[in-house]
Amino acid sequence: MSQILKLKPQFLKKIWGSHRLQNWGYDINNETNMGEAWVISALDSNPTAIINGSFQGLTLKEFYERNKNLFNLTYNEFPLLSKIITSDDYLSVQVHPNDEYAKTHHQSLGKAECWYILDCPKDAKIIYGHNANDNQQLTTMINEKQWKHFLKEVAIVPGDFLYVPPGKVHAITPEVTIFELQQSSDITYRLYDFDRKDDEGNLRSLHLKDSLATITVPDTNLDVIHRENGLLVNNEYFSLHLINNSLPTTYDFNETKWLQLTVVSGAGTINDEPFKMDESAIILDDKIMQLTITGTIKLLVSYCK
Repeated sequence: MSQILKLKPQFLKKIWGSHRLQNWGYDINNETNMGEAWVISALDSNPTAIINGSFQGLTLKEFYERNKNLFNLTYNEFPLLSKIITSDDYLSVQVHPNDEYAKTHHQSLGKAECWYILDCPKDAKIIYGHNANDNQQLTTMINEKQWKHFLKEVAIVPGDFLYVPPGKVHAITPEVTIFELQQSSDITYRLYDFDRKDDEGNLRSLHLKDSLATITVPDTNLDVIHRENGLLVNNEYFSLHLINNSLPTTYDFNETKWLQLTVVSGAGTINDEPFKMDESAIILDDKIMQLTITGTIKLLVSYCK
């Protein structure tokens, strides 16, 4: 029998934030600069808390530390982080380290991540990659601030999926809302920030040394893929599935004993538990991992091994 642990999200204000999280069911008290909902998190900075059952009140971090055996994982810390991100402005142009670099410099996991586009304007583009052919050209283009030539943009529509490996230059653009799954790490190297200033009038800090040491050159040649249902990614870091359910259906996940999920539209039941848009949960099962779903409901389901 499955055990369902619903989680309370943490909300983060951002200089580029917006009001749009409320469009996805989140209660942000009409804040207009709320950029992120951390919906499944075990990081010290913003851990999500369990809000139902006998473990109510524990954070996911605390629950994992006390019950690692239920997950059948070898990680000392819970390995994944899920967010909903939405913006009214460009996010900073960023790059993230791999596990080796992050462990050496931060005693942390690296930060592979991926995005499922929930909403975006017509004819939207997103920053995804760069045009430097070698390290010399990379350094020259960055030092000379040739951002229009350096940064690569790709067209997106709702339902698109992008994998963002460590070393991939990237940035979310205005009025785009995404679901993001990543390794449980808060390491971000800010490469360029559009000369934006903080509340005190200072240019926001950049991390050029770490960025240059981390960026993959030449760029990884990855495609934007479009999915309305099914497997989005399955690699060494995580697996992510999109379930767009309408009829009562049972989905098998025989390769794992646990799942995490976030509902992004509709309502229904999952293993007899009511769920609606804006809810996230951890599901554990010591036998056969299945999700029996009723209702018209869309959710993103992930796990790692």
